[in-house]
Amino acid sequence: MFEAIGYVGAVGSASMWAPQAVRVVRLRRDVDALAAISASAYAIAIVFNALLVVYGHSAHAVPVVAAGVLNLVCATLIFGLLQRARRRTA
Repeated sequence: MFEAIGYVGAVGSASMWAPQAVRVVRLRRDVDALAAISASAYAIAIVFNALLVVYGHSAHAVPVVAAGVLNLVCATLIFGLLQRARRRTA
C-alpha cells in the first residue's frame, strides 16, 4: 500500500514539471517568451533530483528513484533548452 502511495507521489511530482517542459519545448525558439524562466532554479533542481535518485537507489526505494528520474529528465530538458535559446541570442 505504501509503495502505491509512493508511485502516485512520483507521478504527481513529475506532473508538476510536465507543463513547464511542454511550454519550453513549444517556445524554444522564442527567447523573449523564455526570459522569465529561471535557469538557475532548474540547475538547482537537476542537482537535487540527481541526489534524490542516488538516495532512492541506496535505500531501495523504487518510487523515490522513479520520481527523481522523471523530475531529472524534465529539469534537464528545460535547462538545456533554456541554455540553447539564450546562447543563440548572445
